[in-house]
Amino acid sequence: MTSQPAMCCVDCQKLHPPRAALLPSPFQSFITDERLPTPSEKAAIRDFVQNTDAEIEWRERTVDRLLCELAELRRRSEHHKAIIAPIRRVPPEIMAEIFLQLTATEARATIDSGLYESYPYDDFDVDNLLGQNDKVRPVIHTAPLIFGEISRHWRAIALSTPRLWNSIFLNCKDDKVRDNIALCDTWLKRSGSLPLSIRFRRPYHSTGGPAPRAFHEWQDLIMTILPYARRWRLLDLDDVPLASSDVFCGLSDSLPVLEALSIDCGSAVKLSSGLCARLRSAPKLRLFHFTSIGTSVNEWQTLPWSQLTHIDVGGCSAYDCLYILSVAATAVACRFSIERDSTSEHPPVSHSALQTLKIYGYRILELIWNNLTCPRLSTLEIETGSSFHDIPSFLARSGAVIQNFALSGCNMDDTRFTACLRTMPGLRRLNISEDGACAQFTDLVWESLTWTADSPPLLPNLESLRLVGGYGFSHKAAVRMLESRAQSRAGFVPKLKTITLSIWRKMSGSACRRLTALTKFGLHIDLDTMFEEDDESGSEASDAEN
Repeated sequence: MTSQPAMCCVDCQKLHPPRAALLPSPFQSFITDERLPTPSEKAAIRDFVQNTDAEIEWRERTVDRLLCELAELRRRSEHHKAIIAPIRRVPPEIMAEIFLQLTATEARATIDSGLYESYPYDDFDVDNLLGQNDKVRPVIHTAPLIFGEISRHWRAIALSTPRLWNSIFLNCKDDKVRDNIALCDTWLKRSGSLPLSIRFRRPYHSTGGPAPRAFHEWQDLIMTILPYARRWRLLDLDDVPLASSDVFCGLSDSLPVLEALSIDCGSAVKLSSGLCARLRSAPKLRLFHFTSIGTSVNEWQTLPWSQLTHIDVGGCSAYDCLYILSVAATAVACRFSIERDSTSEHPPVSHSALQTLKIYGYRILELIWNNLTCPRLSTLEIETGSSFHDIPSFLARSGAVIQNFALSGCNMDDTRFTACLRTMPGLRRLNISEDGACAQFTDLVWESLTWTADSPPLLPNLESLRLVGGYGFSHKAAVRMLESRAQSRAGFVPKLKTITLSIWRKMSGSACRRLTALTKFGLHIDLDTMFEEDDESGSEASDAEN
């Protein structure tokens, strides 16, 4: 073992000046020889211990004083280092840009609002549509509020940069609304004259709804932003309790820069005359989302549908859907929640611009499929409790190349489902949710999708498959299809990349292992199912030797 440096302390192993020599103990012999002291020697030892403890206390106070002096010296050093730090030479405009980039980075990590989370293909992504990120939250110790905590210089730069403050995303519970009213007003006042993006979100709450006090406080928060209406670029109210959208009757100005409006506050909130009147004075409005347009036809039919590119409305009928499509000639993405029966027929509608159509509803939808033509449609999403055997004729009539198809809750059998898929040879993403009453995916469908050398399969361009349900097929049919799509061979380049299976029945452990083993071919497989530990048990046991 190498010897320690001369200045290295044997106790702390650190280099420091030599310690002061301590006077030797006059009682060392009692320690080494273990000799018992006499009564007079005991008294002397007690006096020695008392003096030693006093010395310890004095030295501890000395250590505390030195530590305080050390802390003061460190502060002094840091303050003087800051004077000559390179960052102090960065021009204010560069610092402002750094602040903006940091704020945008934190905003991208913020949870989305309800306007976007139900769209798997990002057709309604406002951040992409408007070309910026608008989810900046006023949370302490995060951007942009943290910049004011560093120094007076940084705070001055932050307060003189309106782009840090022209977006606000409040995600607050009922008991915190009052605290955010003044904050919201101060925040928006710092935004100068820039267009504003305002998002209010109320987290999940009990079915009883908000207390009366909280209800009025939410109304007061809405009233706080009304004076800034001329600068609204995006307004998104998600689950905010409103008695009526008549709260917008307090608007005294037009909406010259409004591009996106989303109000998702329950079916009790209807389109009001006041809101419709203001939207008619919004020449830049492109995205419109409302929970329920209601039955006041004279109101919602006067909305500026012709200028909208993204439409998402609920509480309508199939007739309303066709009417909106007939007047919204520039729309490229539409989502309709069909909640009322149609009372009359609508003339056929041909929409040459529509690329995304999403229909949710448990009403009879034949009026839509029999009277609509969309030649540029590429994304079709349907959630319904009724059959829709008119879809093949709708697609044949349209001549559209469907790339994304989602189906949920349909009672179509596998034969009709296969016929439906045959009208989508260009399909790339398929999303199926079975409701249990009728299975779309059976062995017949898996075999139709299997790639063989004898005949071309259904959906040759399929890249992604998601299935929820899986009541009516054996795992062997699924394995054969996936293997045929994943392995490279002469003249064939695999395109299938992602498989998500949520099987709502028991499968044997061996079946699950055979499916997950397909990852060796480069497939990304997400399997969620109930399974039996015993290899030959479960509902798949009967398929083991088939």
